[in-house]
Amino acid sequence: MKKVILVTLTFVLMISLFINVAFAEEVPEVAQTEEAQTENVSTDEKSTVRAKAKVIEIGEVTKKTTGNIEDTVQQIKIEILDGEYETKEFDTEFILSYDIDGKILAYELRKGDIVTVSLEADANGNVIPTVEGVVRSTYIYLLVLIFLLSIILVGGKKGIKAIIGLIITILAVWFILIKLIFAGYNAIWVSILTCAVIIIGTFIVIGGINKKVLTAIIGTLGGVISAGIVASIFSYLSELSGACEDAIQLSINMQTVSFNFRDLIFAGIVISALGACMDVGMSIASSLDEIKTKTKDISWKELFKSGMNIGRDVIGTMTNTLILAYVGGALKLILLFMACNIPLADILNQDTIAEEIISALAGSMGVVYTIPITAFVYAFLNRKKTIYKTTSENLIDGKRSLKL
Repeated sequence: MKKVILVTLTFVLMISLFINVAFAEEVPEVAQTEEAQTENVSTDEKSTVRAKAKVIEIGEVTKKTTGNIEDTVQQIKIEILDGEYETKEFDTEFILSYDIDGKILAYELRKGDIVTVSLEADANGNVIPTVEGVVRSTYIYLLVLIFLLSIILVGGKKGIKAIIGLIITILAVWFILIKLIFAGYNAIWVSILTCAVIIIGTFIVIGGINKKVLTAIIGTLGGVISAGIVASIFSYLSELSGACEDAIQLSINMQTVSFNFRDLIFAGIVISALGACMDVGMSIASSLDEIKTKTKDISWKELFKSGMNIGRDVIGTMTNTLILAYVGGALKLILLFMACNIPLADILNQDTIAEEIISALAGSMGVVYTIPITAFVYAFLNRKKTIYKTTSENLIDGKRSLKL
């Protein structure tokens, strides 16, 4: 456990040093941009503040018509919990409708709910509160805590190692992948660097430093890079632009950095396929290591064959995992196209749908390629060696070599 903690601290330190060096020249520019934006904020915008509030009274749910739009609203009374308006109470309403027809409604607020509120002062000094939504972060934190406790309860010491690996993953994704791409660095190289840090850090924490872990690292990294290459090739052939609603909003709101959205496709696919590839890579490496331990005289060809046989059993479930994950993510969009009576061929031609399909298939191919790469690397690292000895006592039938 001491070694595990030492490795974790080393990785955290490496990531911190890397980020400090990488952003040494970026921070002043960002700071100046933020200052400039602050100076350009109008007086009206500065009068708008956000705060948390508690629902202290709930009223009736009624219909409210504004122009041609009819909304479902709930009358409530709130008490501000922080900021310059703390302890003040306001009567306001919460709009439950998400769409024009009122088919999609939010949950009605209950007494005691904590909500986020936008408070804007008009020219006469009157404060107008607008309830934005329920504060859900508390429940997310609770779920995270239950998740971590479940891992420790079921996994014991290995569960603690799994949590340390998860911490390394979160740090790498946030401080390397997101931060560096946001700063304008090449998304392809940043995603590969992120994958390398996650793979090496997680596997070393879980299995230490040995041939099994080295095999899993090489096999997994080879698989995810293969997935990215396949995705890049077919994204180019199908002329995917990477443009979607989120990309358009990002392009509009991000003025200081211009993103290459085609490269972001590569990064997204590589990161999405990483978990499945890690699972397959470590499973095959561990299985082959167990076989090698039990069968000392097994040849490297037999090891490779065993790895391929094990991998074939894994392919079905792992590829289904990625395909179903992508289908689940695009389910609402697919239903939207079906509701509009768009033919299947036209649905496939949509940029967003084509991107999801290519991502799912490329990610699954990454899992598939992880299998032979891992099996070959382990077999190669554990191949039998011939040692030549020249002393007279090793002469056997006139030959000067002895194969051990």
